[in-house]
Amino acid sequence: MTMPDSLKGLNRAETESWILKALESEKPLPLDDLMAVLEHFGSAGIDRRVDGWSELLQDALMQRQDGRGVLRVLALRCVWHAHEPAFKAICAKAVELSFTTRLGKVLFKHAGFDHGGVGASEAVRRMTLLSKLEKGVFCADKTWGFGIVQRVDDFYAKVAVDFDRKRGHEMALAYAAEVLDLVPESHLLVRLHRDAAGVKSMISAKPGELVRLVLMSYGPANMDAIKGYLCGTVMEEKAWKGFWDAARKALKSDPLVHVPAKKTDPLRLLESADDHIREQFALLDALRDPETILKQVDAFEAAGLLAALTPEFRKVVADRLAFAVWGAEDRTPILAARALLTSERLGVVDAGLLGDRRIDMQQAYNRLLEGTSLQDVLQGVPARLMPLLLERFMVLFPVACVERVLALMPVLSVPVLQESLTLLRKGDCVNRVDEALRGLLQTRKASPSVLFCLLRNGQEFASVIGDDISEILHQGLDTLEWPASGEMLKAQHQLRALYESGEWLGDRLDSLNPEQREVFIAKLQSSQGWDETGRRSVIAGIIKRFPELQKIISGKPDATAPKARARMTSWRSYRERQETFRKLMEIEIPDNAKEIAVARSYGDLRENAEFKYAKEHQRILYRRRDEMEQDLDAVKGTDFAGCVTDVVGMGTEVEIRRPDGSIAKYCILGEWDRDERLNIISSLSQIAQTLEGHKAGDLVDLPGDVGSIKCTLARVSGIGAGVIAWLNQ
Repeated sequence: MTMPDSLKGLNRAETESWILKALESEKPLPLDDLMAVLEHFGSAGIDRRVDGWSELLQDALMQRQDGRGVLRVLALRCVWHAHEPAFKAICAKAVELSFTTRLGKVLFKHAGFDHGGVGASEAVRRMTLLSKLEKGVFCADKTWGFGIVQRVDDFYAKVAVDFDRKRGHEMALAYAAEVLDLVPESHLLVRLHRDAAGVKSMISAKPGELVRLVLMSYGPANMDAIKGYLCGTVMEEKAWKGFWDAARKALKSDPLVHVPAKKTDPLRLLESADDHIREQFALLDALRDPETILKQVDAFEAAGLLAALTPEFRKVVADRLAFAVWGAEDRTPILAARALLTSERLGVVDAGLLGDRRIDMQQAYNRLLEGTSLQDVLQGVPARLMPLLLERFMVLFPVACVERVLALMPVLSVPVLQESLTLLRKGDCVNRVDEALRGLLQTRKASPSVLFCLLRNGQEFASVIGDDISEILHQGLDTLEWPASGEMLKAQHQLRALYESGEWLGDRLDSLNPEQREVFIAKLQSSQGWDETGRRSVIAGIIKRFPELQKIISGKPDATAPKARARMTSWRSYRERQETFRKLMEIEIPDNAKEIAVARSYGDLRENAEFKYAKEHQRILYRRRDEMEQDLDAVKGTDFAGCVTDVVGMGTEVEIRRPDGSIAKYCILGEWDRDERLNIISSLSQIAQTLEGHKAGDLVDLPGDVGSIKCTLARVSGIGAGVIAWLNQ
């Protein structure tokens, strides 16, 4: 209840004079204004002077036989005298003298004033409810739901109510006082009674307004409580999720509704937009988790609450960000870096110090730069913040920053490495950076991410690569065979995609001499860093541009084209390839679409590295999809039954005797078959193609560590039981 504007500036003496004048007047008492004054001055607890005013008002109401007014005053006084057992007798006496009719006496008898287990406040509440029971009054019961009072029987001390679930239900007055709730005209249940269709239309049209109606009707309530009030009365439970998602979105933009971060905490209605803002900053001030603090600050910024901070709120933001730096720099330095950058962006740093903890910004940045988690920090902060963090390091500690980044260069992810190299090579450090890159190439320690950056930006790094690109192309093939995970695995995928770009690779091979091209394609053919589909696609592109290299692929110098034959593989490998294709279509491509959507939300696409990488990955996935569709159509499954076994071909096992007397065994199956444990090799492998068509006793030239070696084909036979068992798995 709000104080009248005309009384807000009065002191206690002036207020008392106004109260006495109002009580002595012959006019109707301004009860609402009088109650507002008592609540205002008594808000801090019991006050003898204020309690004296309430007694005067109570007496005046008793003289006027205004029983309900007396109950309002007593309800307020019960709060002040909650710990005084004797106050219940005072309340009972006042009520008894205020309700002197036959019905009033019956109501008084059943309100619980003479019941030892009912306190003064509860007895006053029960009497207030009973005094309002009359025909047409709306009420609610937990068991029977919404109801309308039909009559009050003072002889049998009962009340008859038409409930939704039971018409004409009679309740004893004492029981009714205990369990019934009176509901006003604005209550959800009354609105449903008068206009059910209108309320139900709010489910889709005004979901936020419907939740507001629940809060106005029942008070603060969490999500589960709101669901309980609506499901079964307003909507079916299956409609709840969609409704709640829409309602929560609408309420977040409503300044008069407090929406808590936790689902278990209640939503509350606020009196003004200022209260909403104060509530939000009070919530921020109470947070003690660095990640939650940063999320809340980001949410405030997105909502425009940080556009013009008052000194009070600016201090809250600075203190919480300082706490985030202090609490996170040892355990989760990524969060500390975000908090430092956020503090500077919001302008809440004073003379290089942050918050009441007086966090020294320069020292905090230095701890991040020199810490053991710098790689995780650079790769863990959001893509839009990583360049800013590198710039801060370069501004504050240029020499140390260059040395730390160069030391980490072989293990950095592609996005971080590209940003780092671009930033470090802008100033006086270009020679130092290029020297470090040349050192990695000379010692063959360049990682997939380093090689990708150099090869993708060949003109920019021409001074590092030099005139002969052959060596770096070979290093790229080697690094694709490295065991990798995480960011290095991503870098391998990007490097492989670069090689699969036909025009790019063709342009690089143009700069090589014929001998270098032959060596490269031979190395590519034996490289273990590819699946057969990818390798075949790259080789086909090279052959199309350099037809003379076909002889390297076939292994037969006089051949001008590969031997035409059916493309076969085992049913086992065919099913595995089908499963890989299913995962590509149902998991990888949809996940990539989500990554693109998330990256797109970060803003300007021209400078959005995450969006560019996601789109590049999409092109790779689509190319794999097309190639796998073609392969699954072209290649047929087989169990290799009936294969010719007197000459080498698919479905045969062979033994090779090398010049030193050692024996090598191979089982040649289809295009996609491979198992090192059982010596199963693909029919497309160089060894299989070299041996194809030969009989036992033939001499064949097989690739060795240096050049080729002449070996004897000792035995050719059908596949054994172990391989058959493998095929049937």
